[in-house]
Amino acid sequence: MATKAKKLTAMLLAAVMVLSVCACGDAAEDDYVKGETAGKDINKSVAADDVFTLNYSNKYSMNPMVATNTNNQLVCNLVYENMIEVDNNYEAQPNVITEWKTEDGEHWVFTVDTSRRFHNGEQMTAKDVAYSLNVAMNSERFARRLNCVIGVGANDEKTFSVTLSKANYLLPNLMAIPVIKNGSYKDDHPDGTGPYKYASDYKSLLKFDKYPNAATLPLDVIYLKEYNTVDSTISAFEDSLLDIVMNDPSAPTNLGYGSSNEIRGFNTTNFHYIGMNTETGEMAYDGLRFALNYAFDRESLVDQFNGFALETMLPVSPACSFYSESYAKQFKYNLKQVQEILGNMGLKDYDEDGMLEMKVGEEVRELDLDFVVCSASSIKTNVAHKFAEDMQTLGLKVTVRELAWSEYTTALEQGNFDLYYAEVRLNPDFDLSMLFKPDGKLNYGKVNDETLMELIGSYLGAKSDGRKDACANMCAQIINSGYIVPLCFEKHQMITHRGVIEGIKACENNPLMNVQNWKVTFGEVAKKTDDTNK
Repeated sequence: MATKAKKLTAMLLAAVMVLSVCACGDAAEDDYVKGETAGKDINKSVAADDVFTLNYSNKYSMNPMVATNTNNQLVCNLVYENMIEVDNNYEAQPNVITEWKTEDGEHWVFTVDTSRRFHNGEQMTAKDVAYSLNVAMNSERFARRLNCVIGVGANDEKTFSVTLSKANYLLPNLMAIPVIKNGSYKDDHPDGTGPYKYASDYKSLLKFDKYPNAATLPLDVIYLKEYNTVDSTISAFEDSLLDIVMNDPSAPTNLGYGSSNEIRGFNTTNFHYIGMNTETGEMAYDGLRFALNYAFDRESLVDQFNGFALETMLPVSPACSFYSESYAKQFKYNLKQVQEILGNMGLKDYDEDGMLEMKVGEEVRELDLDFVVCSASSIKTNVAHKFAEDMQTLGLKVTVRELAWSEYTTALEQGNFDLYYAEVRLNPDFDLSMLFKPDGKLNYGKVNDETLMELIGSYLGAKSDGRKDACANMCAQIINSGYIVPLCFEKHQMITHRGVIEGIKACENNPLMNVQNWKVTFGEVAKKTDDTNK
């Protein structure tokens, strides 16, 4: 009998993001990344048994529309299929939805693959997909990315229509959303069409024979075990009781699985940037804000991530086809450029104390920039202190305030800062309006720029042949006005035992997307790898 789904709870990842805070690869080759991360190191190199097991948590929902626990989301990726997948270059790829059309970016028609079957054997139709999109629009997990959708309805068994409040030619990028059976949103385990289905006791997953690629699935059974603490998860992985773990290398909960395992990094839209108070204080001067585009050592930040990040000078991912590298490279770390801009602003050492002052009329003012950062992340505090040290060499005083989460958010809400280090998970279409709209919850810098909002709309409303130029215009308005300083986009990690899985193409919205092309090897190959490591 259907039971009411468990209420949404904060997932592990959300606990470590600094603001209210998706992307995959093609199937051509394995995304194996050699490296290690700081944290609790795990040195077990091979699987010790011949069963495949994933972690899950019975305390949190297994309904994919509300599942916020990272482990449960991973299990859901096997039971449910996304409408559309998004690759590592942020390009939409057909999946359950096979085609899409629009004439104006506002009115869309989607065609679905009706050969798909739910695990109960019933045919999937456009009505099920439209229903799933409607459910997602009202779920905390997906509602933000779908706030431009104002209407969804099935036309017939094969097609459904979507109407937007404004043109967005990147709508398919937002539709990496699981499909559930019509009418099942209250179920703890709604019916799906994915490659695996739940066993009757929900303690394992069984290969779904009616899945289109069932013949190539690497495993007949995937077992589910529950480990709810960091230490128990580490022990289970060391003892090969778990075969996959997911890791956020920037989080305080970073497990730091070492290079004796296989670590596969995948792109995310987790965006790190420096925000500025454009309304009051020293950062109200746009020249000073602009100078700071050159003031942050992004390469050293990526080094702190042990390579699991992409440095960016623009507020869109460098992995995008519409990222302008020629424009972005102008804003590389360059303290001489900072010094020149500050000098052109009239900042100099008027009282010969070794520090810069600003002359306003006849008044000479000392500068002391108040930089707030959440103390929970050593990576972020390191960036803040490195910036302060660099500015000290130029004669510009910066005071870094490391604040606990509640104090940090209070400072932002009250405008009690000059600069702040922020992290936000952007939507997969890189709609930046959430950061800059005048009444936006994340517009802590009090940006009020109608031209920018128009440029964001033009970018979203641009067809593919004009998107790069529209994106460059949007980014130029942000960078030239000095509203934020982009730093990097995170990569997250899928970690497995060495030599056990080949063919992984992990992505944020579906780390297990390519499971039908995996090769999973236990026994002799694992033993051979172990002998090689001796």
